[in-house]
Order: sequence, then C-alpha cells, then structure tokens
Amino acid sequence: PDVWNVKQQKELSERYPWLFSNKKKLCCSYYKETKSLGPLKEKGVHLSEEWIGCHVEPLGEKRETQFLPEVKLTKKHYESAAHILATEIMETRQSKLLEKSTNKTVANLMNVTEPVFRTAYYIAKSNRPFTDHEDLIKLQKLNGVNLGTILHSHFTATAIIHHIAAQMRKKIVEKLVSSTAKIAVLIDESSTQGKKSVLTVHLKADIGNGEPVFIFLNLVELEAQTSEAMTNAFLKCLKTSGFTDEYLQDNWIVFVSDGASVMLGTQSGVATRLCESYPNLFSWHCLNHRLELAVADAIEEVTAINHFRIFMDSIYSLYSQSNKNQRELSEVCYDFGMQCLRIGRVLNVRWVASSFRTVRAVWKSFRALCKHFQTAAGDTKCDGRDCNKYRELYERLRSTEFLCDLGLLYDVLQELSALSLELQKQSMTLPQCETLIKRTIRVLGSFKDEPGDKLNEALKAKESGNFSSVVLKSNTKIKSINRSQFLQSLINNMNKRISSSFPNNATVLEDLKVLDKTMWLGEKNIRFGEKEVSRLARRFRLDEQQAIRGMRAFVEGESEPENLKPLLVAIKTIPCSTAECERDFSLMNIIVTDLRATLSTNNISNLMFVNINGPPLELWNPKEYVKSWLMKPQSAINKQSRVVQEKAVHDDDRYALWQLL
Repeated sequence: PDVWNVKQQKELSERYPWLFSNKKKLCCSYYKETKSLGPLKEKGVHLSEEWIGCHVEPLGEKRETQFLPEVKLTKKHYESAAHILATEIMETRQSKLLEKSTNKTVANLMNVTEPVFRTAYYIAKSNRPFTDHEDLIKLQKLNGVNLGTILHSHFTATAIIHHIAAQMRKKIVEKLVSSTAKIAVLIDESSTQGKKSVLTVHLKADIGNGEPVFIFLNLVELEAQTSEAMTNAFLKCLKTSGFTDEYLQDNWIVFVSDGASVMLGTQSGVATRLCESYPNLFSWHCLNHRLELAVADAIEEVTAINHFRIFMDSIYSLYSQSNKNQRELSEVCYDFGMQCLRIGRVLNVRWVASSFRTVRAVWKSFRALCKHFQTAAGDTKCDGRDCNKYRELYERLRSTEFLCDLGLLYDVLQELSALSLELQKQSMTLPQCETLIKRTIRVLGSFKDEPGDKLNEALKAKESGNFSSVVLKSNTKIKSINRSQFLQSLINNMNKRISSSFPNNATVLEDLKVLDKTMWLGEKNIRFGEKEVSRLARRFRLDEQQAIRGMRAFVEGESEPENLKPLLVAIKTIPCSTAECERDFSLMNIIVTDLRATLSTNNISNLMFVNINGPPLELWNPKEYVKSWLMKPQSAINKQSRVVQEKAVHDDDRYALWQLL
C-alpha cells in the first residue's frame, strides 16, 4: 500500500476502513515467522496463503481484475481467528503485564529487605555489636514485622554494613571527582585494642553548598610504622577509594598531620615523600599539637611547675585508685552542698582543656579536699603511715604558695583551653586562627602586669589567711612558680611553635589578610589585593583572572562576589587542626572494646564510616542501597538460601520457670 497515491488511499479507506488497520503488519510478520501452520489449521484457523506469502500486490492498470481479489483476501484475513489472536497478543503486550508482575515482585522484595537494612544500619550508628542483629530481628518479628526468612544472622549484618559503607564511599568520591572540588587530607596513626597499627584518613571538602565539611574516608592497617609504609598505604587508600592521580594533582591542596617525625620529617617524612609526587601540595603541623608542645616547652623551662604537677598527680592517684577515698570525698562534698568533680591529671599527654578541668575541679573542691585530708589524718583506725600521708597532703593543700600557683594555672589554662577548643572547631579558618592566637598571647602578656581573676582571689586570700572557710598557712618548703618567668616562657614558645606551623612560605597568611576587611586601613583603590589574590589562586590551582575580577567586586562593596567564591571555598577547605582524627580514635576505642578486639580493620572502618558520615536513622532511606544489594540473589525471602536456625528455648533448664512467668 505504500505505492498507492493519496486519492486511491482515501477512496479505499472510505469503502474499507478495516483495510488500513495498524495491526495487519504485526499479524503478517508474526505468522510469517512462526512457519508452522499445521497446528493452527487443525484448530480451524483460516490462513490466507496469498497473505502469508506476501503475494498481495498494489493496484495495477486492471482495477477490476486485481483489486477485488485483493480486497476479498484482505477482508477474509481481517476477520480470521489468526488476525484476532495476533491482535490479542498486541494488546497484551501494550498492557505490560509481565513488567507489572516483575515490578510487583521487586516491590515485595524491597518491602521485606528494607527493614533488615535499617536494623543493620541502627547497629552501626549506635555502636552495637553485630550479634545484636539476630535479637533485633527476633524482636521485630514478635511485633509483627515481616522480615522474611533469611538475612537474620550477625554474619549478614556484617555484610550489609560493608555494602552500605562501600556504596556511601563510592557516592562521596564520585561527587568530589565529578565536581572537581578542592580537598584537604588529614591523617594520624594509632593502635587498636587488638594491637594493630592503623592510619585514619580524613578529608575536608565542599560537597556542593559552599561550606566544606569533614568526611571520614577509611581506616588503613599498616604493615610497618615507617614513613615509606605509611605513604604507600595512604596513597593506595586514596586510589582504591576512587581518586585518580590526575584529580589529586589538580585538586589536592593541603596535607595535615601531627608533629611526629615520621610524618613531618624533613629528610624522609610522609609529607616530604608526598611533596615529591605532588609539588604544589603544602603541609603543616596541627595547631592544637603545636599549642601542646609550646606548653610542654614552657614547663621544662620553669622547673617550679614540676612540683605543682607532682602534687596534683598525688591527688589524682589517691582518688582514682581507691573507691573508698572517692566515696568519702563524695560524702564530704554532699555535706557541703557542692558537686564532686572528677580530678584527673594535669599537663600530661592530654590536651590543655583536660588539664584545665582538673585545675578547676581542685579549685572548686578546695574546701572538701581539705576537710577530707584533715579527717583522714586524724582517723585512729588508719595506719600511721597513711595518717602522715594525709597530713602532708593537707598541709601542702592549704599553703598560700600552692593556692597562688593554683590560681595562676587556673587563669592561664583557662585561656589556653578556650584557644584549644576554638582551634578544634570544624568551621575554623587560617585567618581566624591567627587572630585568636595573637589575642591569646596578648592576654597572657597582660597577666604579668595585672593578675587574672583567680590569682587575684588567691592573693586576697593570702592576705586574709582564709579561703573557702579554710585557714591558710605559709609553707617555706614549697617553691612558688615565678609568674613573670612562666608567662614569658609560654609566650616565647607559642610565638616560636605556632607561628612556624603555617605553610612553608609566610606569604600565605599575609595574602589572606587582604580578604579580611576588618584589617583594611583607609579607602582602597580598585586594584587593591590583586597580587595577593593572584598568588593564592596559583597556589590553589584556580583561575587567576576570575579571582582578580572577584577581588575588584569585593573592594567595591560586594560581600561574597561570585567570581571570588572558588577562592573563598578553597581557603575554608584548609583545616587548622587534626582534631577530627583524634575524634576518630575516640570512636574507635568505643567500638573496639576488650570483647571486640578481634574485629578486623575493615569492619572497624565500615562501622566508623557509617557512624560518622551516615545520616540519622530517621533520615536514612535504604531503598537505593537495597536495590544494589538485590542485584545479587540476597533478598530476605530468597528461598534458595539457608534459613537461619533459631536457638531452641525448650531445652533450657529454666524453661519451666519461664512458662510460669
């Protein structure tokens, strides 16, 4: 019919509308492909040989002799059972019954498997052992939830959490690579409860909203603790996670670690090895660790602080190693109507915030401590040696020299603790760090001329001879801390340690100052800061001309010009501290207890990844993760898998008691 002209088609369509059915091509091709006409003929289905063999031709010159037989054959086929059957097949195909049936089956699998995934996800977010999975499944089944027949063992929970962590890690890395986001990498080394040396890898990058966030990437087990082994394991972790070398060359801008020589050694440290492969990468020492080193240097220079620290350690040992002493102190605090604060160690490996909490606890519990020492020294039931020990502690505690040292350390550690906590904030930037550090140094310098609040209190108590209803007495055996010497030593070491912690060339911080309008003096011309911004753009491998145009708009009054945003985001990406790595190890110690010391490093990493990066349980949608899981025959109702065997309770000796209850 394709060769018929328009007039002929119109004439035929008016007289024989069924001739132009859209389904005739289907039935022709369908029965032509079957090539088996015998069974159909046996059932009484009429088939036109001319139609099946495609012998029907268009109209020729003799209309009367050719048209009528063709029309007759066409009409005969149109009304035949073969055509009707083919039409039914076509309509069935259009209704998509198979597709709907498949979707229904998949929906059933999803509905049954998703609760199992939520249960495993809860285990990872709540730091629960894998064995809780079986009990939680049993609890939900008792509550009437359909959870299928498999995926109920703790081995399955391990596999599901591994699958979720792998999919999450893949999505994060793909997002970073596709958006060419600038990244900073933080690493730190520690040991697990199982005596395994591990390396935690943390990232800081912009996911898409312009505010960089910290992302836990992986926990890597080390074969050796050498710089070469750490570098190889670290780079392998980045590559296996999905980062290409091309992406790292263009977008990896910062490397941050603690001050261990294996990390920042100038000859063969990890940072030195990385800079050989990535020349534009710059690295520096965590500011919190620098602050701790500055305090440690000052303590070594001022020897009188050691006497204070030894006495504080004695108080810590007295209450941490004896429940009896702790209970007696709690009773004294209760009688005085005060809270019994925990006393820890001071000026040790912990950060200054921990030391400040201990000094504050002794200051607030001063009256209760004196009362407890005095009572214990006069207890006739105690051994004479113990009584002498308590008497010595009491005499030293109520000495004016110790109280003045306690007040001085209270004021100093309070400022350093506030600085340390500020540096640990995730939103902290380099310009803000420099401002806070210089401000803290100025405050410490002011303490030399004008004592702080607590030291003023101690000096007044020294004059009056009474503090918190405790009679004070001078002790000539105690050597007080020289306030001016200690403060000056602390200031010098902070300037030395912290100022040198920034990138190799000091121009980076100077260049960053042009982006802080509070430091501008007077009116600036339109080209102010172009050189500095250009250097920063080259350092972070950004478009220099775009950054310059953004800086011009910034000078004219725009708060955050669009052209300047890439540079501002890159600056925010630079972390000031490795506090996130320390938090990783704190979480690892919560997960890996003495009873779970045999956990593999991979399982620990998966649990940490879901716990740190995963959304809250109420916001997490398992549908996407279940779909990728169901690509393998691992649904909760897969009849080919072995059903989990539940423990029989009838054989227990207390079964009769349970029935009674």
